[in-house]
Amino acid sequence: MARDRQQLLIDSLRRFLRRGAHPHLRRLIAKSRPEDVALALDELSLRESRSIFELLLGEPEQAAAVVSFYDGAHRELFAGVPVEQLVPVFGHVASDDAADILASLPEDLRNELLEAFEDEEQEGIEELMQFAEDSAGGIMATDIFSVDQELTARETIVQLQENSKAELVFYVYCINEEGTLVGVLSLRQLLLVPPSTQVKEIMQSDVLSVPVTMDQEEVAQIVARYDLLAIPVVDEFNKLVGIITVDDVIDVVRDEAGEDMMLMAGVGDEEAATASTGQAVRTRLPWLLASVGGGIGAAFLIGMYEEELTRVAALAAFIPIVMGLGGNVGVQASTIAVRGIAMGHLDPSKFLSALAYELRVVLVIGMVCGGIVAGVCVALGSHLTGGGVGAPDPILLAGAVSSSLLVVMTFGALLGTAVPLVSHRVGIDPAVATGPVLTTSIDLIGVLLYFVISVAWLSL
Repeated sequence: MARDRQQLLIDSLRRFLRRGAHPHLRRLIAKSRPEDVALALDELSLRESRSIFELLLGEPEQAAAVVSFYDGAHRELFAGVPVEQLVPVFGHVASDDAADILASLPEDLRNELLEAFEDEEQEGIEELMQFAEDSAGGIMATDIFSVDQELTARETIVQLQENSKAELVFYVYCINEEGTLVGVLSLRQLLLVPPSTQVKEIMQSDVLSVPVTMDQEEVAQIVARYDLLAIPVVDEFNKLVGIITVDDVIDVVRDEAGEDMMLMAGVGDEEAATASTGQAVRTRLPWLLASVGGGIGAAFLIGMYEEELTRVAALAAFIPIVMGLGGNVGVQASTIAVRGIAMGHLDPSKFLSALAYELRVVLVIGMVCGGIVAGVCVALGSHLTGGGVGAPDPILLAGAVSSSLLVVMTFGALLGTAVPLVSHRVGIDPAVATGPVLTTSIDLIGVLLYFVISVAWLSL
């Protein structure tokens, strides 16, 4: 339903543009949500998007709402638009969004826009641009509402009504004369107390806050853990400098999840999807070469057991299922571990307990899968072994394949859990390290374990 509505909006925008029906176009945009219009601009051609944006410039507040949600290249959308027409639009854009947009623009256009801003606005945006993009300072908004703790509830409400530029107000943050964050209260508390009550009498002094240097993933974990709608950002002196709202946290979670998925697959970050052919090859080839190396090593190992394979050809038939299940279990374990670390559910310091949990799970799974494979070996018996003189006992074959399957699956699961945990402890992104290490190790060590265990069984 939502997709149909979005497609209808795109088709309508195209139709009105083609006809030059600008009044109809303005009415359609005014009735639509800015999020939907921004998504439509991203799906329209660049020429169509620019035409619509130029039309929006007549309504700076409306244009600002659309620009804030636009995920495409702002430098292309703004191309050819005079700076004096862009300045009023940025006057309605939240400070954190403005900093992100300006950071993506060419340096000359960025400098022109900054020089055209009022001094206070320019200083605030430049300060935000100094912070790392993935830090609390990089995603916070500086348009915040705070009050002196000595004010009364009536005075606070009056100030709130007069403050139109503040970021979404979920909480009222209280500061002292030095600007230090000393308390917080909800709007509900503010409205329910007598007007003459001082805010310091009803504020909660134990305030959850984050430093400007904290990584955005940690910020998201804190907001999720305590079910907050917003969290204040403080400097090294505990002075209130910004606020991060839940909509920013949702963007962080979405972006980090997408980035981790791309990294685990060995294709770089999300920008790889739109990279040039050369960039895509440089990003993806190294991870695939690691798999090639593992595959070549596995081929040499298989060659070392050529005599056993000639004698018991059935061993070759089970290589795919043993390697496949070992790899799949490893991927499952690593995905759970990477997600647990990212969401803060898995404490990397509890290394042994995480391995013990995964060991219990994989032993049950391995025994079930091993039992099924053993049953197939016994049932098919002579068909698998050839049934001739010197052919191995089907029960021995079943024991060889099922036990090696259990060991390889256990190895894959423990490795899939250990690699992300160790990577995180030594400061390497778990999503980056897990894929190539897991694939290569399963190819090499998995094949070796399979043949060592199988040959030992069959020698009985």
